[in-house]
Amino acid sequence: MNERPRYATLGDYLRVVKRRRLLIAAITLGCFVAALSISLTQSSVYVASAQLQFRDPLADLNLVGLGGESIPELAPNQRSAANAELVTRPEVTRQVAQKLDTKVSPDGLRGSVDARVSPQTNLVILEASWGDAEFASDLANAYAAAAKEVGTEEARQRLDDAEASVRAQVTEAREDLPASTFRLGVLEQNLAQVRSLVDIVEPVQIAERAEVPGAPASPQPVRNSILGLSIGLILGLLAAFVRDSLDRRLHSAQEVHDELDLPVLGRVGESAFSYAGLARNGAAPILESEFEAFRMLRMNLSFLAGGRQLRSILVTSALAEEGKSTVSMALASAAALAGQRVLLVESDLRKPSFSRRLGIAREPGLTNYLVGSASPSEILQVVELTKPLLVTSANSPPRADPGTNVSMVCIAAGSPVPTAPELLQSERFRDFLGKVSKAYDLVILDGSPLLAVSDPLQIVPMVDGVLVCVRAQQTTREQARATRAALDHLPQRPAGAVLTGLRRGDEGYEYYYGY
Repeated sequence: MNERPRYATLGDYLRVVKRRRLLIAAITLGCFVAALSISLTQSSVYVASAQLQFRDPLADLNLVGLGGESIPELAPNQRSAANAELVTRPEVTRQVAQKLDTKVSPDGLRGSVDARVSPQTNLVILEASWGDAEFASDLANAYAAAAKEVGTEEARQRLDDAEASVRAQVTEAREDLPASTFRLGVLEQNLAQVRSLVDIVEPVQIAERAEVPGAPASPQPVRNSILGLSIGLILGLLAAFVRDSLDRRLHSAQEVHDELDLPVLGRVGESAFSYAGLARNGAAPILESEFEAFRMLRMNLSFLAGGRQLRSILVTSALAEEGKSTVSMALASAAALAGQRVLLVESDLRKPSFSRRLGIAREPGLTNYLVGSASPSEILQVVELTKPLLVTSANSPPRADPGTNVSMVCIAAGSPVPTAPELLQSERFRDFLGKVSKAYDLVILDGSPLLAVSDPLQIVPMVDGVLVCVRAQQTTREQARATRAALDHLPQRPAGAVLTGLRRGDEGYEYYYGY
């Protein structure tokens, strides 16, 4: 068994994408439609932005001689980050509510405003979001004005505290005269600076007022749709590979080869299942494009044994409904059409189908011969074959290929018997195969499924070659491995696989069928 990794090359990944393209497309389209629908149903939100600049009024004072006390100096970005919190304080929100005279609760106003620091300018950017563009602008400006008032009031309070501190030191210095004459002069100078700054202090400046936004900030259908499309594509690809890794069915000729370790000699479309080869049984003849796959199978079969002619071939499968009877009848038809003397034998004695599909009598047949109730001449039935229909152009109907009539010889299963395995391993059956293999160029035996009954296991040692049919999207990896294991326990015979049931869009379908 080939232990090749499941996803070893780029082609393996592309095959999964192609195989699961409908799933990927469905998930991608679903996410796209969902994103677009949500965007179209959302209410419009407008965002207005104002900018504030904060300064520390005490940083403008050159206060010295304060008994070792100092005023901490903050960097501009640190000052902006500290004051950004000021914008959304409860006292600021209360002033905003009074200014706007709105019925919106303070919590509702606070939840619609956000303050952040611009790293490039160290300005505090105040953004207000609302469903109405004008109200969003008014809300941003109201918060900016209220923040300025509260910030100014706090700065004046700090200056008042500084003035009281300096005034106390002045009083202390005057009581210590004349020893503190120089210190008193410095303190009186500091006190004058503080008094002058109280009247002109402006710690918060509105660098830019908010304007009425011309377009909503959200929703953005185009952006959201592209985002939904991208997310959907990613999810679709993930779902495709998850599903593919959990899918145990075989889909391609490469997978069949990896699991069976057998060359894939042919690929058969699902539409071929409705035909019994070229049998003239009242059904419409098969199209030339569909029958070409069986011509390819016949040619590949001739090279299977390395130049040695295979006179007898067993066609089997892992389980039922994998197309072995269709392959047997069509392969026999292709060989007969090529001028070979062909004998088609129905060795599936449990569930025979030749009588119904080929339009021949079920008995006397193989079982009747093996139990000695019928002679060789009595079980042989001739099946007339038709030529495949030719399609000359896309606009013209298919037409029959004129030529000489062709036929092949068939042996049906015969009367039902309870001892099918014993009959197939009998010396009479072995002698039968030896005689017909000498009389015909090719003997094709339509056998039972390998994993269902023991009948084909009895036949493998008696034939020259084995064809294993594997139905795409039905046969599992475990079934293929079990089939390989069953063959490994038998005498080695040249063997090949046929991939059946290919559907439109499957790998290899377009190449072999042309549409």
